[in-house]
Amino acid sequence: MWKLGKKMTALVLGALLACTLGAGSAWAETVAPETVDISAPSLVFDGDPGSDDAFALFLLQKNGQGPDLALATFGNAPEKQTYANTVLLTKALDLKMPVLPGADRPYKGKKLKAWKGGFNGDDGLYGISEAWRKKLGLSKNQLESSEDLDLAKKQLKQLHHITYIATGPLSTLAELVQDPDLKSRIDKVYIMGGNLWEDLGEGQNEFNFSRDPKAVDQVLKSGLDITLFPLDLTNSQIIDEPEIQKLAGYGTYPEFIELLRGNQAAHAQRGMENAAVLHDIFPVLYLLDPDQFTGEDKKLAVDTGTGALTEAPDGATVHVVLGVNPRTQWRALERAFQKQ
Repeated sequence: MWKLGKKMTALVLGALLACTLGAGSAWAETVAPETVDISAPSLVFDGDPGSDDAFALFLLQKNGQGPDLALATFGNAPEKQTYANTVLLTKALDLKMPVLPGADRPYKGKKLKAWKGGFNGDDGLYGISEAWRKKLGLSKNQLESSEDLDLAKKQLKQLHHITYIATGPLSTLAELVQDPDLKSRIDKVYIMGGNLWEDLGEGQNEFNFSRDPKAVDQVLKSGLDITLFPLDLTNSQIIDEPEIQKLAGYGTYPEFIELLRGNQAAHAQRGMENAAVLHDIFPVLYLLDPDQFTGEDKKLAVDTGTGALTEAPDGATVHVVLGVNPRTQWRALERAFQKQ
């Protein structure tokens, strides 16, 4: 941590980091404070946008909870696209924070081949990212970065008492917790991922955990204070057609209505209910009002081949959220769409 006797060192290193960020990442912003308040809490968002990741950021901004740092991990799209999507979203929401690349591959693994036609479309945002970019007047260069996870590690070491929200594969977090200094700065971790009892069909497991099971294993064994939001919870909360129509009627955020419609259509095309499901907003809803939720501590282990979760006597202790006031999601979305 910085001390007052090292004020000049902090200023010089902070300025150097700002120059690095400016040169390598068009949307990475940082400020070099003269002193650091080590008692101040910090919020880090690690996602792979994704329509539901987009709504997680949307609700954070609408509730005055803008993160101190956003990390873009591969997942719903390759890492370059998830980085571009994160920058696009922070610009659209006027979130003033650094956006940095996270992991571009599974923990200790090889980079995955790009794929097409995922649940969130080729661009991760149901095909609207390019039109949205042009509407916001962003150049393609502003949605690119030449940096890697090392810069994120340096930026994280400026933060203290971190609440870390992870809504994509845990590859970035698995790498970060290998550094004892970084791990010691993380007070709480909120993870959307996994499924305990939710039946996804034979051989199927939740997307985030199945993309990098070894990363899940590393995070569970890290000893961090983890709160988990599994599909058993998130799949039970839908946004149906009348609710989507009501949100659209406010006329406030048309691109987010497009994301809801895309999410709804993707579920319907796969034979599911004709409704949107925003898994990744539940860590945010919990952050805003944990009293609306119920859960219990469980000892969990993960299959490092498939990402399947099981209860195990020698597993890691995790607080698993399994219940929520059924009006919590709707109230939060309606309030957000009513705000200009």
